[in-house]
Amino acid sequence: MAPKKSSKGKGAAAEPTREKGWESSKCSRSDLESLVKQNFLPSKSVIQWRPAFGDARPYENMNEIIGFVYFERGLGLPCSNFFSGLLYYYGIQLYHLTPNSFVHMSVFAHLCEAFLGIEPHFDLFCHLFHLKPQPNSASLDVVGGAGIQLRQKMDRVYIPYKLSQKVIDWKPRWFYVENQGNILPFITAGPPVQCPEWLKKPCDMSQIPELLEMIANLRQKGISGESVAFDWMKRRIQPLQARITFGFEYQGRSDPSCCSEEEIINGEALRRVQRLFDKVEHVPQLLNTFSVLNPPKEVSAK
Repeated sequence: MAPKKSSKGKGAAAEPTREKGWESSKCSRSDLESLVKQNFLPSKSVIQWRPAFGDARPYENMNEIIGFVYFERGLGLPCSNFFSGLLYYYGIQLYHLTPNSFVHMSVFAHLCEAFLGIEPHFDLFCHLFHLKPQPNSASLDVVGGAGIQLRQKMDRVYIPYKLSQKVIDWKPRWFYVENQGNILPFITAGPPVQCPEWLKKPCDMSQIPELLEMIANLRQKGISGESVAFDWMKRRIQPLQARITFGFEYQGRSDPSCCSEEEIINGEALRRVQRLFDKVEHVPQLLNTFSVLNPPKEVSAK
């Protein structure tokens, strides 16, 4: 049967509604408490959150946003200025991003902080990455309708890694959480709206060649996306979380930015890395975990 024509006149499109594009939430209180126990989510007394279990679509209160339970990918609450700045720059919501987008941003942020010794560099990010509509430019999903991707041929100059494509059953795992300081965009209905910034390259290229040369040196030392992720996990930080110290200011176990003072064993850190990247059998670990001046050794799956 042919679809019915719109009654609003030729070329008119219905206004997007929040009812469309959502799956009923399967996120329960126990799921959120498990995240707290794993130190991925702050306790309810620190940042107000509540489950959305059974809700067919969001019914958030004022000063709330919609979160998803993929904090193992480096997202942290409250979010960093770098992360929230990207959302505002691209004109998107947190839930518009695909899960692997968070890994791209987390690897980049920690690479800048812990390996390049700088704050996350916006122009470098825009030089390396762009935002791609999902599943395509003609029809964007409401949840996961935009994905961070490397620009063409940038894999030749950036650190190597291959993200896992086994990201399943994530769209129903959403909940409500306080938008502390209103740092993230307030919820708007419908899918993301493409704008020129999705593909725009940086205006200021003055520092890019020097930074790419530094990244080339890291590649030669065996630094990969997997080893960067392993490093942030060993530090017990979340790269996209608002933190007191940057990676180049890290103070060890006593660092106030750590989500836990408890050390994570190499095997558990490796298992977490394996869930984010494709076919990881070992991860180059630096002899001095937080210095790239020493040759790497390997942590292998047992």
